[in-house]
Amino acid sequence: MDASTLRLLWSVILENSPENISNLPEALFVRHLLEQIQDRVYLSIDEQNAMQSYLQAKRGLILEMIQG
Repeated sequence: MDASTLRLLWSVILENSPENISNLPEALFVRHLLEQIQDRVYLSIDEQNAMQSYLQAKRGLILEMIQG
């Protein structure tokens, strides 16, 4: 995953309400963010898989960051 895609991911994360995404189960959390990213840019299957893996691995960090 390149820096541009990571910046887009964090932009999308920060646009979401912490209350909305923190209450989602992991699968919905990943799908919700992935869909928002794909609304903005095309992701190949490999990029989608990499993004999904990243979101699953970093979910705790993401939630901690957005909740302050």
